[in-house]
Amino acid sequence: MSLGYGGCADLVSADETLVMYKYCCYNVNRNNYSYYEKMKDGELYIDRLSFPEPELHQKVKKTASGRKKLIVKRVKKSVSLERLIAAETIEVKNASGTWMTTGAGTDIMALKLLKKIMDAYQETGKLPEHISLYG
Repeated sequence: MSLGYGGCADLVSADETLVMYKYCCYNVNRNNYSYYEKMKDGELYIDRLSFPEPELHQKVKKTASGRKKLIVKRVKKSVSLERLIAAETIEVKNASGTWMTTGAGTDIMALKLLKKIMDAYQETGKLPEHISLYG
């Protein structure tokens, strides 16, 4: 069963050094959650060097017909978002719908969205245009 919390982020701009997302977070249990869903007033600034490149594992697999096939698998690396925020390579401006923060004052939903952005980047090699989650 879900707790009723959600959030989404949209890519606003990206260049060689910096990526910017606008995000919102909301509580579905409150009556005014649609207001926060439409308003993206939180901001995520991510330095391009913060995006980890996945490890590429390659192996040759023999098929049933006797042919050999090269298989490439992308293995995601774990990222310490708290360390990147402390090093100021990621900056978070909390959204107005923030209901819970870390000890350092960072929105919990922003951290979850950042993790999902990093995972999507490692899976595809591209920055996702839109990320949403509900939990």
